[in-house]
Amino acid sequence: MGAAGALPVGRRLDDGGVDGGSGARCRSGRRARPHRRARRHRRRAVRRGRVAGGGAQVKRILAIAQLNLLEIFRDRSELVSVIGLPLLLTWVFGAAFGAGGAGRPLVVPVADLDRSAYSAVVVAAIDDPAASDAVRVSEASARALVAEGTNGAALIIPEDFSERLEAGDDARIIVVRDPGSEGARAVAELAEGAARRAHANVTAARVAMGPLGGSESMSDLFEYADTFWEPKPPVAVESRVVLASEARANELEAPANTQYSLGFTVFFVMMVALGSAGGVLEERELGTLRRLLAAPVRRAEVLLGKTLGVAFVASFEAAMLVGFGALVFGVPWGSDPAAVALLLLSLVLASTGLGVMISAFVRTRSQMSAVTPVLSTALAMLGGCYWPIEITTPLMQQIAKLTPTGWAMIGLKDVVARGMGIEAALLPAAVLLAFGGVTLAIGVTRLKLE
Repeated sequence: MGAAGALPVGRRLDDGGVDGGSGARCRSGRRARPHRRARRHRRRAVRRGRVAGGGAQVKRILAIAQLNLLEIFRDRSELVSVIGLPLLLTWVFGAAFGAGGAGRPLVVPVADLDRSAYSAVVVAAIDDPAASDAVRVSEASARALVAEGTNGAALIIPEDFSERLEAGDDARIIVVRDPGSEGARAVAELAEGAARRAHANVTAARVAMGPLGGSESMSDLFEYADTFWEPKPPVAVESRVVLASEARANELEAPANTQYSLGFTVFFVMMVALGSAGGVLEERELGTLRRLLAAPVRRAEVLLGKTLGVAFVASFEAAMLVGFGALVFGVPWGSDPAAVALLLLSLVLASTGLGVMISAFVRTRSQMSAVTPVLSTALAMLGGCYWPIEITTPLMQQIAKLTPTGWAMIGLKDVVARGMGIEAALLPAAVLLAFGGVTLAIGVTRLKLE
């Protein structure tokens, strides 16, 4: 008798069994080997099943993410917090404090108590139609405008300004400023530039009239020296952007409109991500997650779907605020699209990871709702979203680098406000991605769905 695998189908074996093909047994009790062609068919079927199963998993994950989005956008209160409030606050702060923004001259009240040719040159230097608008007022009015908050700063030229200039003494220009105003620093810089210009004119006039003696032509020589500042100054300064480093323009503040557009984008992306992540807690309280897990859906699929839903909402928030800032305030968000996209996607991941992690440590949606605004506001304040971090102390600037909002603002300012390329976005993006990866891993492993 030949081998058991060679027996015809249905032929009886010596032990009384019937050979049914691959399930037949020989005298030794072992199963007969299946045909090679049958094995290949089974392998192909397994592979097709795996591919089909993988596609089904992706569909289930996307369906869960889509469900999360629908739940948010069907709720009117959620629409207000995701769309209405961010647009309103960005517009209000940008319009109210954006005096230093592009296309809008800075109004500078000037009290000229000296009323001389020297002070007139100073006022003319400040009155630049493209950047600033000098408005002549009295000393009392200048101080009142700053005290009432109408203007961030004002200039007062003392009565002895010309006398001190001619005598070679230090001539002062008084700057009355509100420390909390965005335009105060710009006014102080204008005053400093005007004072240097006046000092240079006096020096040139003194050198020119030195051999002649007397002081009758001092004023004329001063005015003559000032004519060399127009249309171009005696010394031209050519500036170019260098690689981001410790020597980069850290003290260069972004225009007010740009500052608020960047800051509120970072702030609201963070807050919306935290709020959206809290939806998992609400579903857990209502029991919908328990019913979802009772379906043929894995826990990993539910977690991925919910996480993607949070990331989608945060991405929508970022895109909306970027478009709003570009259209309404003219913020150059498109200066380097690749760098901006890299930073925003990194911010979305960091915000999503933080939201998932926080939702893993709190028990109820009400607790998450209480934590979200406090944590978001604290991170925004420490990271420089509400005001330029450059005006704070060196210690606060170092603390900002311990927060994801701080790194997001560093990268966005370098790219959008300072015109740097994608190389300036690499380090902030790497920090945000690392932060998001760590927080997301912690949140996913500790989050309880039941």
